[in-house]
Amino acid sequence: MKSDDEWASVIGKLEMFQGLPKKSLTMISRSMKEHTYPSGATVLEEDTDGNTGRMYVVVEGTARAEIDGRSVADFGAGDHFGEMSLLDGGPRSATVVATSDLVLASLASWNFRPILLEEPSIAVHLIEVLAKRLRASNRPRD
Repeated sequence: MKSDDEWASVIGKLEMFQGLPKKSLTMISRSMKEHTYPSGATVLEEDTDGNTGRMYVVVEGTARAEIDGRSVADFGAGDHFGEMSLLDGGPRSATVVATSDLVLASLASWNFRPILLEEPSIAVHLIEVLAKRLRASNRPRD
């Protein structure tokens, strides 16, 4: 199990948390929980509320996201998934399966929301990151 400082370092590298002060990263990291899955295990299931409200960061191993049985993304150490559910609590948009033994860190919305209320600058930062992503997705691609 990683220390709060180690988790803060891990999440500080994620786009959605990059640039936050160490104090904010430490607050978030204190709410993280470690999970392990054997190769082949289903972490999340598309269109279900299972584990809703939880974002995951890959600490070790690999995983694959599938929509309607079609592979749409691969994840390795440092990648994350489930951030939409962390923010809105909605059902999962994809199934995620461990493609090797997998160690994940998770952050639950019921732990994250009080942090956002205590540190509104984190919420402002997330809004900026999400707006940047949305703006990029709306640009025509050559």
